[in-house]
Amino acid sequence: MLIYDMRLKVNWDHIRCKHAIERMWQKGISVNEIKEALQRGKRKWQRLNVWESFHRDYSIVYAEYIWPNVRKIYPITIKLW
Repeated sequence: MLIYDMRLKVNWDHIRCKHAIERMWQKGISVNEIKEALQRGKRKWQRLNVWESFHRDYSIVYAEYIWPNVRKIYPITIKLW
């Protein structure tokens, strides 16, 4: 289920995102590539509100919360293939 009409908000200030930011720096993945992967990647449910989005040669594990007209994303980690 992809939701295109909602506004996507990636929360980079959250303490859980520290690991994901470090992985981005190590692997050379930009913020724009993360947003593209979240919007276009194939999603797989992991547990409760944790999802994994597969795109190109990497995937993003994230927690997702949906409020009226806003889809908030908290990146957890980034995996390379």
